[in-house]
Parts: sequence; C-alpha cells; structure tokens
Amino acid sequence: MTRTPLLDKLTFGGLLALLVLAPLPYGAVETWSIALWEILVFGLLVLWGLLTLQTGQLRIELNPLMWPMLGLLLVAIIQILPLGTGDRPTLSFEAFSTTQFALKLFASLCFFLLCASFIHNDDRRELTANVIIAVCVVIALVGIGQSYIGKMLWQRGTFGPFVNRNHFAGFLELGVGLAGGLLIGRTVKQIWLAVYASAALVMCAGIALSASRGGVLALAAEVVFLALVAIPTFISKNRSHNERRRAAVLLRVAGAFVLGAAAIVGSMFLVGSEGLVQNFAQVQTETQSEQQASERFSRRNIWRATSELIREHPLLGVGLGAFQFAYTRYDQSSGAQRVEQTHNDYLQILADAGIVGGVLALTFILLLFGRGFAAAQTHDRRKRAIVLGALTGCFAIAVHSFVEFNLQITANAQLFLALAALATPARRKRNSSEDHDEE
Repeated sequence: MTRTPLLDKLTFGGLLALLVLAPLPYGAVETWSIALWEILVFGLLVLWGLLTLQTGQLRIELNPLMWPMLGLLLVAIIQILPLGTGDRPTLSFEAFSTTQFALKLFASLCFFLLCASFIHNDDRRELTANVIIAVCVVIALVGIGQSYIGKMLWQRGTFGPFVNRNHFAGFLELGVGLAGGLLIGRTVKQIWLAVYASAALVMCAGIALSASRGGVLALAAEVVFLALVAIPTFISKNRSHNERRRAAVLLRVAGAFVLGAAAIVGSMFLVGSEGLVQNFAQVQTETQSEQQASERFSRRNIWRATSELIREHPLLGVGLGAFQFAYTRYDQSSGAQRVEQTHNDYLQILADAGIVGGVLALTFILLLFGRGFAAAQTHDRRKRAIVLGALTGCFAIAVHSFVEFNLQITANAQLFLALAALATPARRKRNSSEDHDEE
C-alpha cells in the first residue's frame, strides 16, 4: 500500500475547507469575497503543481463536464476581444464585467478539476458527502434560529449567511439530495440512518421556513426524482436478494417521504403557514394590471424584456456578466427597479452567451445526468448511493433555476460543482474488492 503524499492530503483538505468557508461571507457574492474565493482556489492549484513536481507525474481526471465549461470560457474571451462595431469595441456590453466573469469561470473550472482529481476514492467521496451535509445542517439551523430569535452572526443575512431566502433554500436543496441518497441507499449502519434522517429533516424544515416558492417546489421535485429514479435502481440491483431486503429499501423510502412531508407541514404549522402561502399568493397579485408600475415589477416583466434582448443578440449574447448593463435598454419599469439577473438561469445563459452558450449549458446537463446514471450502474452500494444522492441535489437546483439565479451565487455554484464531481466519478477498472455488495 503506497503512502499518500502530504501535499495530496493538504489539497483535499483545502477543498473541504472551501466547501465550509464559501457560504460564510454572505454566500461569497461581493467583489472582495469572490476575489478571496478565487485566490484560495488558485492556492490549491499551486499545491497541485507542487505535488506534481514532488511525485514526477500529473494526476488529473479529465472529467467530460470540463469541456462545456472550457467552451463557455472561450465564449467569454471572444466577447472581450475588439470585435465590436459602432459604440461598442467588444461584443460584450461591459468588457470589464465579462473579464471578471471569465476569471471566476476559470476558478470554477479549476475547482471542478480539483474535485474530480482529488476526491478519487470511496472514503474521500463519503467524507466529502458528510462534510457537505454537515455544513448544510448548520446553515439550516442558523436560518431556523433567525426565524424565531432574530439576527445572530450575519446581520444582513435573511436566512443564515444568505441575504436572499431563495439562495438559502437552493443551498439546502443540494444537501437534501445527498442525505436522501444515503438514507435510502442501505450503505450505512442503523445508527447513521438516524443521523441522516435528522439531517434531512432539519434541511427540509429550513427550506419550508424560508417560504421560498421555488425552494419548496424544488424540494418536492427531488423527492419525486428519488422515487422515480433512485429507488428502482436500488431495488433492481438486488433482485437476487430476498423480499425482506427489498422491503427494507421501501421502508426507508417511506421514511424519507414521511420526513419530508412532516418537515414541510410542521414548519408551516409553526409559522402559521402565512409566509409560504403569501409568497404563493404573490404569483397572482404580481400580474394584476391595476397595481402601480413599481408593484407590477415581477419575473414575468424581466423574462419578457430578456426575451427581446435574446432575439436581438441571438448568437453570442450581450456578454457573460454584462446582463445588467444591456438590460436597461429593454427595461419596462423605466428604471424603477434595478435588475442584475433574469431570475432564470436558463434565460440568463441565453442572454449572456446566446445560442452558443445555451448549447454548451445543455451539453453540460446531458453529460452530467448521462454520465451520472452510467456511474450508478454498479453493485457498490456506497458509491451508488452517493452518485444518486448527488444527482438528486443537482436535479433540484436545475428545477429551481427556472425561477431563480442560484448558480450565479458563488457558494451555491461551488456546491453544485462539487456534487457534479461526486455524481460523475472516474471510470476505473474493477478489482476483487470493487463493485461488491455487502450488508
């Protein structure tokens, strides 16, 4: 057995530290916190380089998901080249913002490659999953505490360190998926089942208490995803086993459903359900024409204006990170509200990078789920549970992205990339101890 180099351990530990630290400065959304996050990622890149010099070999996992990210980085570079005409020397409406976006995208790509290359065995995958769940639980508890006793550590935070309740819910959705996968995967001892069940309960309660419409809908979507995708996979892999073991899977599934339902119903009861009901009621009131212009301002207005923007800049968009500067020409509120994002990650990529960016984003999604489902076709229950749990979290954020911009929040995007790496592990040759089912 070869000894793991110290630099390897330090790099892996640094990745775990990033997962813990990134949410703390309000989700790392301000310029200084984004810059600090980028510096830390590049610091881990330096450690990786030193490790390569020490061992004499570069160990890198070229996960296929990196190619769409590289393609988007190339789009950003093209957008800041002097290829424009008229008043704009570049294709981007704001070259400096696109340059900042490109730097952040490069750091994100490096982070993803670090995760894919250093979270390379079952022990590290399980430890990473547990760290993610623990971070989500702590943030959920802080958010729940703020609902009852007011501000604690983050004075500007609405829920936990997040200023926006929807981003708080989006962060927790990713953790719920992992906990759900491990909960129904029959991979842990009975005592750990209670731990994962409690973690899922706390995170579900946090999402419900946030009164985020998109968060609650995404939570429901990931429960359905587990039911339709993960559960049949776990059962089909055990057809040679007796009915008692199948019943055990179904029992845990039923428990997961009960936990989720209890968390949502219980949380609504504790707050009188007013916050969530009022938020859902806004869907109708936001569209009523008799309201004043500032009150009618809604996602529908933003999406309508964004659609016009996309029609006029269909191929390469208005510049990654430059949406807020281009949007003012299509703003129907006459400047009454400041709009920096579309509140829809899919429209956002089309507006920022055009059809080319949309194709790259679609390619990323197809590779993520295609490769993830392929990785789940294994008899190794521990690996399968983490893969499907990570896919569940990614599916939830994909649903939430239809009405929110979670993937533009550094902490949420980082966690999404970590789950994407967990869901698409390297394909390695089988050995005598791999792909073995144990009770």
